[in-house]
Amino acid sequence: MKLYYYRSTAPNFGDDLNNVLMPKVFPRFFDEDDLTLFLAIGSVLFDHHPQQALKVVFGSGFGQYTAAPRLDDRWKLYCVRGPLTAQALGLDERLVAADAAVLVNRHLRDEVPKRFKFSYIPHWQSLLNGNWPKACELANVELIDPRWPVDRVLEMIRASNTVITEAMHGAIVADALRVPWVPVLPFHRSHRFKWSDWAGALMIDLKPYATFPATLHDLWVSKTGRDGNWMSSKNGLVQLAVGAANNVLPHIAARGLQRLSEMEPVLSSDVALAKAVSKLEDAADRIRRDFHR
Repeated sequence: MKLYYYRSTAPNFGDDLNNVLMPKVFPRFFDEDDLTLFLAIGSVLFDHHPQQALKVVFGSGFGQYTAAPRLDDRWKLYCVRGPLTAQALGLDERLVAADAAVLVNRHLRDEVPKRFKFSYIPHWQSLLNGNWPKACELANVELIDPRWPVDRVLEMIRASNTVITEAMHGAIVADALRVPWVPVLPFHRSHRFKWSDWAGALMIDLKPYATFPATLHDLWVSKTGRDGNWMSSKNGLVQLAVGAANNVLPHIAARGLQRLSEMEPVLSSDVALAKAVSKLEDAADRIRRDFHR
């Protein structure tokens, strides 16, 4: 059984967490046999998985990045991330548990001293084009880069009193580790559906805050929903305008981070979290039984 997860053009905490957490939940379980795919953390319920492979679903979500997959006898669903996934795939809501990353609550909950009053986790794509290191420095907010190794990101989240996050798995993991968090509306609109899906499983009344991007590229993307490839033009006037905007925008973004640090942070109820953990652990027990491992 092969552990499948999304691999982007850069490392990404939410996806790479699979490799750290799932072997703790399922010791000595995975190999490279791709005739059976294990789908866990992430929006990996795609429509393009190999038809002949058996797909074992454990807390995964549908993210609207592709069409909904056609479910047949080559899909074995034990639980899914949230009610929007269940609705999109025509599943019984009893299959809703939570994102499998919630199990950091059981397996990766080491205590560390608090060192940061506020930390900020951008989405990894926002870091490709956004000057968030400068904005965080100006705002006196610690930057957590989701492209860092998983263990480092986990330690930084634990060491924070409050996490401000555009990255969904920053919120999921902070919540599971009982670190209060402030949700930031993703600049890329395609990433918003999955937030509501996960939040619904934890009974969170999600109200993400819009904030100002740190570069002209992300400002363009957030306002138009289109890429900003035109900013790569070698036209001198274009480059002059882009450079001028990018000198100013980190200062505006820093003020946005300061405003976010004044917002009431979020934390799911202990009851909702315990229910999600219990449902995930019950599903994990059934998987171990079914696959005799």
